[in-house]
Amino acid sequence: MKKIVILGILMSVIACNQKNNSENTNNEKEKILNSSLQKMYYGDSHDKYPLNDTLIFSKEIVALNRQCDSVSKVDAQRIANSKHQTDKPFLREGSRVSSLYEGVTDFKINEIKTVNEKIEVTVNLSNKHYPTQKTWNEKIIFIDQNGLKIDNIYFDKDIINYQIDPNLKKSLTNFIKQID
Repeated sequence: MKKIVILGILMSVIACNQKNNSENTNNEKEKILNSSLQKMYYGDSHDKYPLNDTLIFSKEIVALNRQCDSVSKVDAQRIANSKHQTDKPFLREGSRVSSLYEGVTDFKINEIKTVNEKIEVTVNLSNKHYPTQKTWNEKIIFIDQNGLKIDNIYFDKDIINYQIDPNLKKSLTNFIKQID
């Protein structure tokens, strides 16, 4: 009888340790995700162009962003060499990482879940400079590329033209296609 009780206690201790290890891993993951989101939103609101940051974004997002930068440069050069030098070149204006043109000042992680080796983070966003704008939600996809990197952002369908630019990758791709 004593062996059964001791075995039961030992199993409880092991299960508790496994639960604590799992909670620690989840807490560490949430801290990493939160840090990436803070850097992204801070960079976006302070014109630091976070889409070039390879510590935050996946290789594909960084490459698409660089193509967008090239499109802007090529179009600016085309205009400079034209008869209409006061025309406005193709530019990306407003927030590049949020549904709201004015960007994000505050965010809160609502949910973190793993789906097919990707981490989906649902965030609740707001902009304190626009109090009439209700809060909104976006889904941010992280992948593991030598650390967790943002691979896409699904925008709020009530704020942007969801049919044209439902997510960050599509938005960047559509911008690149303008030059064709």
